[in-house]
Amino acid sequence: MSGKNYTKIKDLVTGSEGSAYITVDGQNRYFFELSKIESNIEFTVTGKKLLGHRMKQHKVVAAEGKGSITMYNVSPAALAIYQQYVKEGKTPTISIQTTNEDPASTIGRRVVVMRDCILAKVPVAYLEDGSEDLNTTDTDFTFDDLDDLESYTLPENMR
Repeated sequence: MSGKNYTKIKDLVTGSEGSAYITVDGQNRYFFELSKIESNIEFTVTGKKLLGHRMKQHKVVAAEGKGSITMYNVSPAALAIYQQYVKEGKTPTISIQTTNEDPASTIGRRVVVMRDCILAKVPVAYLEDGSEDLNTTDTDFTFDDLDDLESYTLPENMR
């Protein structure tokens, strides 16, 4: 292998190096209660065997943004969002922006914003007499759009 054609481990991004912001109805703030976030785009694929062919052919017909979050139960904002829906029937517009940036890496950073997010659940109350763990909640979420605001570049030794 030549010295330029491989990825150096120092250029792999550590998952804990980054930050996240949440925007609710236009108000932007650091997503301080976030412990973990993972999101993906999933294709909906249809398959059809056409007359005269033995193999099915496939076509992407839709895409769906899905994710999961683990968050610490310390924010009054999350419950307020759901109280507003329960009492008034209104849901706020939520966006989540994440930045992956590892200062040890030469590839720069990735900034992605997911728009029109809906958290499937938020914590209301949790007590456990035998627990010494931090109080967290896991929830799924969906998003309807996204923008890649900034992308990684090639590692320094490959440029």
